[in-house]
Amino acid sequence: MQPILYCHRESGHSYKVALALTLIGVPFEQRPVDLNLPRAERPDDFRRASMFGEVPALVDEDGLAVCQSNAILDHLARRHRALDGATPAAKTRVREWLAWEANRIAMSLPHLRFSRRFTPAGDALEAYWTHRMHADLDRLDLALGVEPFLVGAAPTIADVSCCGYLFWADQAEVDLAPWPAVTAWLERIRSLPRWQAPYDLLDDRFPIRPGTRT
Repeated sequence: MQPILYCHRESGHSYKVALALTLIGVPFEQRPVDLNLPRAERPDDFRRASMFGEVPALVDEDGLAVCQSNAILDHLARRHRALDGATPAAKTRVREWLAWEANRIAMSLPHLRFSRRFTPAGDALEAYWTHRMHADLDRLDLALGVEPFLVGAAPTIADVSCCGYLFWADQAEVDLAPWPAVTAWLERIRSLPRWQAPYDLLDDRFPIRPGTRT
């Protein structure tokens, strides 16, 4: 069977997984999840696949369910031997970036975007997320000033993980111009064969309603 991706169009974490599958060339079925629903009311098949009740969740060709976007990216890289480091040391560096993203970019830009686009969280939280995000972008810019991608000359799941929400920087009212290496890196990613933008790649069902907290 084809892999099944439980996802949502406004979820950059869903986009990361959909983009990795697309770059690798793996056809998959999308099953959008209505994030306006309380977690306990979301579909049974989704809740069986996602132990935390969050998107994305992937059910692979063998029926194995994997949740949490970076764990899914790791699974895909190992399963398909693609978008990964070329050496054991490089593979370790890739996983370091996955861990960094989960605690940095994933904790700043997505929350800032959600507050400014869907459900306001207040000035204090937006200021905190903005401060963290600037530090995150500084760190990315430093790394990308040395190599074209985060782990060497070729893209890996580290790049897929860290780029996901950055294609929505404008929705968070963030200008990336002060980080030229990041901007150039995003252009390199856009130039990859099979690359698609988030709204071109993901199904548009179940728009987020104002006031929703996912």
